[in-house]
Amino acid sequence: MATQQTASLQDAPATDQLVEHDGKTYQTIREGKAYILIPPNTRTSQNPQAKAKADDSKDVPQGVFYNPIQQFNRDLSVLAIKAFGEQLCEKRRIQHKKDNGKQQAKKERKRQRKSEVNGEKSQAVSGKDAEPRAEEEDNGVMEVDENGAQAVDGTVEHAQTEDKIGDAHLRQTGLKRKAETQGAVEGDAERAVKVRRADDGSALKVVGGAAESEVTMAATEDMPAKGVPVQARADAEQSGKVPEPAHEPAEQSNGVPNHAAPIADNTSNQAQSTTNGQTQPWKPKFRILDALSATGLRALRYAAEIPFATAVTANDMDKNAVKSIRIHIEHNKLEKIITANHANAIGHMYGVAYPPTDSHGPHHISGKYDVIDLDPYGTAAPFVDSALQALNDGGLLCVTCTDSGVLASCGYAEKTYSLYGGMPIKGGHSHEGGLRLVISSVASAAAKYGLAIEPLLSLSIDFYVRVFIRVTKSPADVKFLAGKTMLVYGCDAGCGAWQTQMLGRNTRQTGKDGKGPHNSSNFLFKHGIAQAPSADRLCEHCNSKMHVAGPMWAGPLHNASFIEKVLEDAGAADKEIYQTIPRVEGMLDTALHELEVVPEAYDADSSKDSTSELLPKTPPETVDAHPFFFLPSALAKVIHCIAPPEAAVKGALRHAGYRATRSHCKPGSLKTDAPWSIVWEVMREWVRQKHPIKEGALKEGQAGWKIMQAARKITEAKNDGVAGKDVEAATEAVMNGASTTQKPVEPKSIKVVFDEVLGKDKPGKKLVRYQANPRENWGPMTRAKGSS
Repeated sequence: MATQQTASLQDAPATDQLVEHDGKTYQTIREGKAYILIPPNTRTSQNPQAKAKADDSKDVPQGVFYNPIQQFNRDLSVLAIKAFGEQLCEKRRIQHKKDNGKQQAKKERKRQRKSEVNGEKSQAVSGKDAEPRAEEEDNGVMEVDENGAQAVDGTVEHAQTEDKIGDAHLRQTGLKRKAETQGAVEGDAERAVKVRRADDGSALKVVGGAAESEVTMAATEDMPAKGVPVQARADAEQSGKVPEPAHEPAEQSNGVPNHAAPIADNTSNQAQSTTNGQTQPWKPKFRILDALSATGLRALRYAAEIPFATAVTANDMDKNAVKSIRIHIEHNKLEKIITANHANAIGHMYGVAYPPTDSHGPHHISGKYDVIDLDPYGTAAPFVDSALQALNDGGLLCVTCTDSGVLASCGYAEKTYSLYGGMPIKGGHSHEGGLRLVISSVASAAAKYGLAIEPLLSLSIDFYVRVFIRVTKSPADVKFLAGKTMLVYGCDAGCGAWQTQMLGRNTRQTGKDGKGPHNSSNFLFKHGIAQAPSADRLCEHCNSKMHVAGPMWAGPLHNASFIEKVLEDAGAADKEIYQTIPRVEGMLDTALHELEVVPEAYDADSSKDSTSELLPKTPPETVDAHPFFFLPSALAKVIHCIAPPEAAVKGALRHAGYRATRSHCKPGSLKTDAPWSIVWEVMREWVRQKHPIKEGALKEGQAGWKIMQAARKITEAKNDGVAGKDVEAATEAVMNGASTTQKPVEPKSIKVVFDEVLGKDKPGKKLVRYQANPRENWGPMTRAKGSS
């Protein structure tokens, strides 16, 4: 068999290409627009039966972690960060334009005031003061030293300690001198006043030029401007080209890199820039940190697929990983955007948040990031605090936790509490509870610094959870946190019902007219302590023991506007680059419809501020009163009956006037705003109307026996609440998003109709909402061995 020809690192990357570098051979793998190199025969899957197969004997363990299973995670992350970044950059452009307009108006007012003052003082000058000045102007040139230095336009005069006609004066320690405009002669062009230092160190005022400018001065009396000789500068001024001062190399202090240098190179944060003599539009900076980069694949994709990203930092504390990252950066030709950093992620982020004091000054540029991506092997809890402080105001924090065995299981409850500050919940909805534990831990860490969080997208995916959280500096919004934090009482050993218990209470204050204070639409809130307990020690439905879970997040999991934007971008994305688009669209569509049970978040109005309408935030007081889903199959198991179809249960709930939709977490799951008393009444009616259970299937003392004791008798069928309701009209109304009835209080007062037509979703695009595992024993793989 012919041997495949190897390429060099400088050659254009291609899929399945063999690359030889430093005496080693690598195989090229493509994902998105990025290419990474791994040794041939590297194990890229987790299969416990691998040792039993002869073909797998040549597989070698990974030295740097790479998991192809998480391509969906990376595709989703690129789309989400791109959607967030477009909104953030546009917001910054609007704000920059607004600030620039204010600055220009301020300069114009200042110029007019100076012109008026100069005009008044010019009129006051008369007699012997006016004649010498006129003679000086007519002479054109005045010698100022023995070398005969001249101004550009020919007029040079010694500057006094304080100018007679302006408010500009010399300062011994001054760094800059602003030009003054002479407006004494009406109709003449404005002539700028430049201040510079002659060879002998004396200050000179150079009159000439048509535009206002600034000249950098030396800080001491006996030294010229740093990096530029005075005579060379004078010669350059006459030719119209002024040399730039020499830049000093970036230094490190206490092991923390000076972040100003790479930022200045990779960002365009100036008022305007010129290229080939043409003015370029102002470009906002957008910096991304891949804190735990491993191979650097995420950083490569962010740099290659997000066009407005100005700088990407790929950090890892493993030397082999950083070496791999540098190779990949060179191979993908992304040296101008990506910086490989070898450091502890926590130390790096704290160093960015609190740079050395000797790096401060008028030219200091903040090294904080607009997006920080935490994707560790296991929990992200140790990295959250430092990441929050290294984020810019309004930045995006992306968090992945792969320890579902801890956050979504009661097997290690003590570990769950130590990492996430809450106890896990038991039941089919445990993964949704794990999502809320992770968000709650981020919210509580942020609140200590006056930072408020808003989950834009929160997903339970396969064996991990992934959340995208916007972080803003808002002490006012932090006050709502206690009212959005809850305990949960769960009947995990019985029927599976749950009851929430809020820790705080946010009460809206209204006036006599029903409006806010002073007859405005802006309401004030009173923050207090919630009443307790919300549930008894025993379950009200089956009389089983209740167990406590939490504290955990009680607000919405998603932002509807953000999901709609990501879905829009996903629909226009290249399917060859984003190969998991079908699953992305299916999961995001399901997550979007989850918010139907939280109308305050689903129909949230955008703010009046034009800069926030791009991505309107969910009102900070919004609480998800129905935080978990349930599984009809699990309820059927409790009462020992045949499981009802998903559409039948949704149709019954919708006909009764409640909202019902899917959950993205599990197939067959339902989310509804109906209380548990109504849900169990629907299940009892399913048994009575459709599939009666066998005699003796339930025994006294069981949870199902207690529940079925409240079942309606056959003789009560004629008195079913709203029996005369027009079902077809109800079906059409609910399909259009309206409620059909007022929500009843008594479960037996409703007529339960298992209308599967009403329970089915509107016909539309066929979506992959739940993807089955591609093979058995599919999971997160083993940790890479790292540096030896």
